[in-house]
Amino acid sequence: MNFYPSSSLSRTSLLPLAGFLLASLFLDGCAPTVNLATPEPVKVSVDVRLDVYQKTAPTKAKDEQSSLQVAANRRERSGEIQQLKNDRVIGEDRDGYLDLRNPPKDPTYLAYANKIVSDENSDRSYLYLTNAQTQNKPLELVEKDYAQLWQDRAFPGEWVQKEDGTWTPK
Repeated sequence: MNFYPSSSLSRTSLLPLAGFLLASLFLDGCAPTVNLATPEPVKVSVDVRLDVYQKTAPTKAKDEQSSLQVAANRRERSGEIQQLKNDRVIGEDRDGYLDLRNPPKDPTYLAYANKIVSDENSDRSYLYLTNAQTQNKPLELVEKDYAQLWQDRAFPGEWVQKEDGTWTPK
């Protein structure tokens, strides 16, 4: 005698269906009602701010060209600066720049000395600023470092300014 139903469903295939029905009976009574309606429609802002910065090689080449030009100018001017130092006309100040110590009496020579000092200080300023930016240091600290370097390189008898502001021959 056959105790199984005559249909193609077997006892093992009915078990999952029975479990589903029992689970749905127990869970339906416990589930809270959730209202998903909102008083106003949801608004989404898609505003976008796009900042575009262009960093190109020509800008870098321009900076490098400027640095190369400054270095070339300083090399060409170094003999004239040394002569002015030897004549005790200029000296190295405590901030890393040249200073006119004993202005010459001759107006032509005075104009020449002022131009050399001005040009050199302009190039030194560019050098200091560039180094401060690349080393991420304050400009004043870079100036002090270079001031010490220039004073260390000064020959005996050249004017140098001490930290307290007094001038003395090295």
